[in-house]
Amino acid sequence: MNTSGNRYSMSPIHLFFVLYVSLVGVGLMNFQYKMLRGAEKDGWISILAAAVIISIIMKMMFVLLSRQSPDQSSLVHINQRYWGRFAGSILNWIFIVYFMLGSFVAFRSYIHVIQLWILPTQNNWLLGMVVLVLIYYCVSGGIQSVSGMCLWGTLFILVFVFPQTFLVSSYLHPRNLLPVLDHNVASLWLSTQDMLHEFIGCGILLVVYPFIKTPGRSVKWAYGAVVTATIVYLIFFIYSFMYFSHGQMKEHLWPTLSLISIIEMPLIQRMEYLVLSFWLLKILSIITLGLWAACHCLKLDRSIKPSLGLKFAMVIFAVLLFVIRDTVDIDRVTELYTRMGEILILIYVPLVFLFSLVRKDLGDHTGNQDMSDPHKGEGA
Repeated sequence: MNTSGNRYSMSPIHLFFVLYVSLVGVGLMNFQYKMLRGAEKDGWISILAAAVIISIIMKMMFVLLSRQSPDQSSLVHINQRYWGRFAGSILNWIFIVYFMLGSFVAFRSYIHVIQLWILPTQNNWLLGMVVLVLIYYCVSGGIQSVSGMCLWGTLFILVFVFPQTFLVSSYLHPRNLLPVLDHNVASLWLSTQDMLHEFIGCGILLVVYPFIKTPGRSVKWAYGAVVTATIVYLIFFIYSFMYFSHGQMKEHLWPTLSLISIIEMPLIQRMEYLVLSFWLLKILSIITLGLWAACHCLKLDRSIKPSLGLKFAMVIFAVLLFVIRDTVDIDRVTELYTRMGEILILIYVPLVFLFSLVRKDLGDHTGNQDMSDPHKGEGA
């Protein structure tokens, strides 16, 4: 059981919100479009396959983490324990860059979508600076502030967007999903890989695990997050492919937003404007979670205060906001992030899991006495 103070800990149920936010990101807006290069209307099979693979990966994470001592069960300690201080530190920095890159991808993608759908003539720097201020305020509050944002980011989708989506049920054409199973294994696997890219945020579990008061009771909430995320993707996938024909789907780069835009409500003519405005809560939860993880790993690995690491990240984000300007640049950064996720989450995690099973000596070889308390200096 985690014996740390309540100020720097969270209850097991909070892991549901944290993992849900990491599993359902910006890709929810256009993951259906990516399916066109693979399984197409059979993409629901790829979604289920990706969910099963991620569930197995998460099982490996829980087993790996449970084999560590309570105060040495974070990603930073694991890397240094199994690979040594030097190689472990290099791996930690790679993960730090990975978490920061994921946050920036969510940040820049949201600014880009706002420019395309709502404010096409507005410069991105003004909106970007406002979002950065909100990010700094949320992350500086520590793990409880971040988990609180994840709560609101989860409720936004499940309570607000989901019910509105069902309003288009009368416009759906189930025949668009027929015939079933007319794609080969290669096409299904290609779409499964695309869906795995949406799920790779689950690596955040390796960082938040030490902050859970009773980690053993959090397993069911973790898998609950996977099931919920899978259902969300399935519903938006099925609704999109039943509403748009195959030819129409090729013309819609953002199928989810296009689907929401047809909803009509009293006093609201452009429903997607309202959704994108409130979507900021969802995006903030994704960004703050990744930045918090990066700053926390930086503190454990190099004893750098989270407040200093956060300020450094804010400067990097502000600079990259002007460097990464168009769709091509955003796609390149996103591709880099997904490739890193494939290596770190889908390959490295199983590798270190297997290594932990065959290793006899589980003693601490890091020699780092400053990392004994994973919560020390948590507040920025």
